[in-house]
Amino acid sequence: MSHKIISADDCAHMTWKALEDNAVTATPEHYALLFAYFSRSNTEVTNRLDEYMNGGKALSAELLSAIHKDYLAESAEADVVRSGSNEIVQVAQQMVDEVSASQGPRAAYGDALEHWASQLNERTTVQDLLKAMTALSLETRKASERNRALEQKLSASTQRICKLQQTLVEVKQEVTTCPLTGIPNRKAFEAKLRRAIAQAKSDLSSRFCLLMLDVDHFKRFNDTYGHRTGDHVLRLVARLLSDNIKGKDTAARYGGEEFAILLEGADLRAGMAVASGICERIGNQRLVKRGTGEQIGQITMSIGVAEHRLGDTGSSIVERADNALYEAKRTGRSRVCAHA
Repeated sequence: MSHKIISADDCAHMTWKALEDNAVTATPEHYALLFAYFSRSNTEVTNRLDEYMNGGKALSAELLSAIHKDYLAESAEADVVRSGSNEIVQVAQQMVDEVSASQGPRAAYGDALEHWASQLNERTTVQDLLKAMTALSLETRKASERNRALEQKLSASTQRICKLQQTLVEVKQEVTTCPLTGIPNRKAFEAKLRRAIAQAKSDLSSRFCLLMLDVDHFKRFNDTYGHRTGDHVLRLVARLLSDNIKGKDTAARYGGEEFAILLEGADLRAGMAVASGICERIGNQRLVKRGTGEQIGQITMSIGVAEHRLGDTGSSIVERADNALYEAKRTGRSRVCAHA
């Protein structure tokens, strides 16, 4: 699949063709999913469907519904996103209705062609030919006008969907991002964790590590220097965590002064190495007052590490990483502990 920019009209045409080629019913959910794929507006949908599209594998209604549920339905949890999602469904349903409604006039045009073909086979006078030409010209003009009107309606609908999708992307970004730190929030992280667990279940060679991190003595920063300083600490930590991960890894603010990191493709040893590097780098940070240069404190973090096990749920792996985190706190803080 090419990654060039494709117009909304082309995306709509490719969507309808894919549904038709795979004999899949054109429901609003199926349409929205394939439109997102061809428009490249959702990276996860693109990656999931590429293996089917590029591999020539057939699509099914069950497959499309499952992918839609995994990657497009989540954003509907927020009221504003649900509203936009419903609007996209309405537009998609309208497009389905418009195409369905066009089948009648198309059939009528075909009937007219068959009628005059039959008539001309029986009679071949000049008058019959003129009459047939007049009638067929009229029917062709009507069919052309109907097709043009349908194309305009579909074009307007696809443009509307593109605008709505962009709005939804922006809203989803707001819903899944921590406004203070700018990194993913707990909701986004838990969604990512669910997908990682599902991937590990379907591919036994897939592995990942979970890190749970907590800023040591965070309350002291707030109580001694105020909440503005506390906010500054959280932003600094978020930036350092983001700088120490790469690729498909995810760092998120889990809640309060607690953070979480998902390391894809990492075993426990690799997870411990990353956690130790983070712990050391953050331990080297010093808070300094602007203007005076006075040092007002050191930031340290305790980190718990757990590797995914077959049969793990989101709750079970978080619990094991949390237990390791509590052990790091209990044994002196500013250190890394692993769940054996």
